Amino acid sequence: MMRGTRNLLWLLPLLLLLGWPLYGGAVRGFLAPPELREVGAPGDDEQRQRFALEGVRLFQDQAGVRQWRIASPWLRTAEGEDLLLLGEVDAVLFSAGRPHLLITARQGRYDLAAEILWLEDDVRMREPDGFELTTPELRYDEKQGLVSSRAGVVIRTADLEVSGRHLDYDLATGHYVLSRTVRFLAH
Repeated sequence: MMRGTRNLLWLLPLLLLLGWPLYGGAVRGFLAPPELREVGAPGDDEQRQRFALEGVRLFQDQAGVRQWRIASPWLRTAEGEDLLLLGEVDAVLFSAGRPHLLITARQGRYDLAAEILWLEDDVRMREPDGFELTTPELRYDEKQGLVSSRAGVVIRTADLEVSGRHLDYDLATGHYVLSRTVRFLAH
């Protein structure tokens, strides 16, 4: 018979060795290093990083000249990797480095790949000379330099009020095309 703790000490390694088939898989899984994945590896699409920011200001400069500025109380990424969702939008479009159009809206989306800003819900666009445009939604295509709306537009100046269904405004030339049931009201 075994007597004393010294004789029982050799039983501990024997029990660990004999019990290894029962708990060995769990121990190996726990002690294994994490799997390293390279950026862009297959399966990366399911685990895209999502983020939310508060108090955001976005700027676009080209050749050192300011093109636009967008301020919003919050910004979030959307399902698509190139789509940003914005809270209330306060945007300024610049011409030759000077503010040209002031645009506000209750919400917006910016597509980074297409360089298109969609504004929705009580959109207001103002020029410094007193021109004001209101519409439920507005689209600014940065590549084409075009502001457009298909949701009904009201344009007000000191002397005139014009409304129509569709609007295309070319920022480079300053030309407006207003179509679909256009109405004029002179003050």
